[in-house]
Amino acid sequence: MKKAEGERRRRFDRLFESHNVEIVAYCRSRAGSASDAQDAAAEVFLTAWRRVDDVPEGDAALAWLYATARRVLANQRRSARRSAALAERLALTPPPQRPPVDAEDSLVHEALRKLNPIDREVLLLSEWEGLSPAQIASVLRCPKVTARGRLHRARRRFRSAFQELRSGDESVGYGHSAYRLATNSVTRVVGGG
Repeated sequence: MKKAEGERRRRFDRLFESHNVEIVAYCRSRAGSASDAQDAAAEVFLTAWRRVDDVPEGDAALAWLYATARRVLANQRRSARRSAALAERLALTPPPQRPPVDAEDSLVHEALRKLNPIDREVLLLSEWEGLSPAQIASVLRCPKVTARGRLHRARRRFRSAFQELRSGDESVGYGHSAYRLATNSVTRVVGGG
């Protein structure tokens, strides 16, 4: 079995060494970009590797590789046309209607944006995903005590940012009740409840 596999490898190596320059040049002259040409040439030789037993011997091998390259390039063009058509359809499609956002939801989102990325992540893991500090520690790959500390600081920073944003709004008092309202809003707004 190993002998047959070794022979297949040697045959592919000879095929590649003999014809890679021609196939790369063929793909370069017909592809839409240099990266498309590289992708096409790689795909041709990947196909040749997978089907090395089907590749004819001698000069017919080059013709087989050209035919494979032609099909690969045609597939690339079809894919590009489908992608362009999809992009055009998406551009013409109106965006989905989002439910109206109330003022409190806007404040919650703004307060979350004010947090640094790690605080935001820890807070969302807790409030949105419902993870415990131990689970957050596993996600962040840190000790549990570190996760608890980060969560505590993230909640404190969120509370501060939220209260700062609400400072002009007299409809909600400050302190713990405002924070609890904001935390419930985080859970509701971001999708956890």
